[in-house]
Amino acid sequence: MIRYATPWSSIYMKKSLFVWLLFVFVSESYAQQVMLQGWYWDYPKTARGFSWADTLRLKAPQLGQSGFTHLWFPPHAVASFGPNSNGYDPQDLFIGNQTTGLGTRPALDAMLSALRQNGVQPVADMVYNHRDGGRGEANPAVRNYVYTLYQDQNGDNPFPSDRFRYALPLGSLNGAGDYYFKISSKTGSGRFFGKPYRVYAQTNRVGYKNLPNLTENEPNGGGDCGQGNTPVPLGVNLDASVDAGTGCRTDEFKITLTADDFFAAGDTLYVYTANLNGDYSDHRVYGLWSGSRRQDIGGELILQTYTNFNGLPSGRGGMSYDNFRPNNGNPAGGGLRGDQDGMYFFYDYDQNNPATRDTLFAWTRWNMQTLGVQGLRMDAIKHFPARFVSGLLNHLYANNLKPSLVVGEWYGTNAAELKGWVDAVSAGMTPAARAAIPPKIFDFSLRENLRKACNEPGFDVRNIYLGSLRDAAGMSGFNVVTFLNNHDFRTADPNAFDALTQAHVPLAYAYLLTNNQLGVPTVFYPDYYGYVQGALPGSDGQPLYTYPYHPTGLRAYRAEIDQLIGILQTYVQGATGVDYLNKSGSGYAGTWAGGQAAKTLFYQLNGAASVSGRDVVVAINFDSSPLRLTHQIALRNGIAEGTVFTDVSGKSTNAGHRATVSGGQLSVSLPPDSYAVFVQGDICAEGQPLQSLRSGDWNDPATWACGRVPAVTDAVMINSPHTVTVSVPAAQARTLTTLGHLVIAAGGHLQLQP
Repeated sequence: MIRYATPWSSIYMKKSLFVWLLFVFVSESYAQQVMLQGWYWDYPKTARGFSWADTLRLKAPQLGQSGFTHLWFPPHAVASFGPNSNGYDPQDLFIGNQTTGLGTRPALDAMLSALRQNGVQPVADMVYNHRDGGRGEANPAVRNYVYTLYQDQNGDNPFPSDRFRYALPLGSLNGAGDYYFKISSKTGSGRFFGKPYRVYAQTNRVGYKNLPNLTENEPNGGGDCGQGNTPVPLGVNLDASVDAGTGCRTDEFKITLTADDFFAAGDTLYVYTANLNGDYSDHRVYGLWSGSRRQDIGGELILQTYTNFNGLPSGRGGMSYDNFRPNNGNPAGGGLRGDQDGMYFFYDYDQNNPATRDTLFAWTRWNMQTLGVQGLRMDAIKHFPARFVSGLLNHLYANNLKPSLVVGEWYGTNAAELKGWVDAVSAGMTPAARAAIPPKIFDFSLRENLRKACNEPGFDVRNIYLGSLRDAAGMSGFNVVTFLNNHDFRTADPNAFDALTQAHVPLAYAYLLTNNQLGVPTVFYPDYYGYVQGALPGSDGQPLYTYPYHPTGLRAYRAEIDQLIGILQTYVQGATGVDYLNKSGSGYAGTWAGGQAAKTLFYQLNGAASVSGRDVVVAINFDSSPLRLTHQIALRNGIAEGTVFTDVSGKSTNAGHRATVSGGQLSVSLPPDSYAVFVQGDICAEGQPLQSLRSGDWNDPATWACGRVPAVTDAVMINSPHTVTVSVPAAQARTLTTLGHLVIAAGGHLQLQP
């Protein structure tokens, strides 16, 4: 396709010559998918005066030209923690005229439209596991669990104490006077002794006073234990701990209300007993003595959860406590144990409840039909049933909605578990839905091996061959999405599983972007564009990041990644297999005159059915010394003695960036910490088409595979999805074949000759 910024006369062709100008369009189904994770944890939020949606919108044309087919944008539901949140605390699912951390609703719509217009399909981050930020409501199911069902056995978990509060109605029966709350562990289990918790009380009239925290007075078991108690003033935090030992094992707290502390016409005393830092115990209020009524009124305490999601601004997606676990239909007699029933995040949906399922299905349809989302990234899939995903994908297919990419996040490296989720989802899908919407999963197993190869000097990088879901679990790349870094990797220790990979970054992407057998490669936004540093114009002058992991001094790798995407889509896509030539037991021998085997990846893609029809040999050197390697390769697809391979990356130190098969071997040379991609054939030889490797300017040598600007004698090919811009008056070529886009800028002229 040619676009013009100037008249047709900007292309000059000699009238006496017959020139072929061929336009070829590669079908989307054949094109290699490449995704950008278009954000990171500290991305600048609207609460700080920024609009990340605008940032992504403005980058959409360049991303499309660079070959990205998908962009995963951050969670976009309205968050309970407001516009400074990353969105994993969804409150109002159906966004009305509201602002999130990502941007305003108009900015979101404009971003999605710009991405689609530039051939980049938006992938929404969908949180199907939990919800947060509802209003308080009585929850008899949670009360039943806290007081009756919970037992400290078989891995049972207490219901998190930071997700409920006690409410005592004030006005008619209860008014001014002293109230004595008794708190202890429900089971008396030793594993809860000493667990910290915080007591806080307020009414609708008297709220938080912003005073220093108080501490309980020990011993404070109350009159039943012959001990005193600890007063709790309204509006002030008081730190306590679950009593241990063989004594009283009770904490008693005294709350004194005066007539000025509540509204006489009707009010509520709210008491919170939350554990700190998620270190939960099974403590609960088991007795409440009213000094004025001279009786235990614990039965009048109402246990409330924040699960009333009705009447939100969008007017849609209403829910109440019965949509979450535990509920009346699913009381959690199993003890909220295990990954699926454990209360790890906010309020866990009960996806088995038809009303919950229908609301989440409708939310997904709305994202696709109204917002124009074209892909789904599913958060925390370990924590809800795979059959819910099966049902959702069947439902979408039945409604003629076919997302082009669906990927789940199972946070863990066990290859069998990761494969098991895909198998379970696939088994529950109809054959037609499964063929149209293949479920995928992020390859955390491969990522962990890449992290070790990049961050740990003693790691044998050949273990990467064994660590992917394809190679460790026999999965098809059609069901896998690969990656190096993401928003969750924020630990400073490079040896930790959740550490950001900062060393050898281009080498890891070279592997992900040249081995199409592994799955759909994902590029992390800061690896591509770099991390924002400091304050930006128009901000509040404060640093944009608040986490100590936030790197400084890391460069962006956009140029290398663009080139690798170009190589992938020009030469590798469609390859049907890979031979790990230097893998132990591969049957292919090699000799290292420089570098070392344990720091080398050397593999060959079978290109018989690829878009280029050529085999590709990749060498990656993780060593600090130059690599000089002579190694056997697979002789197939016309490869024989004397066959030339061309390094299209231009990074090798081979003479002329070429290697010739001799004795069934290739000899390659690389600098330290580098890679090279050798394509079958002397593609830079005279008479061979000069092919684009990436989008860019016609006059930039980096745009072209052979590292030079086209000459008048060259047959030129612009590969999909590249956009090459002619901005000079003297651009020349013999013929032009375009699978991508040619733009003639103002002042640019392209002359074609025989």
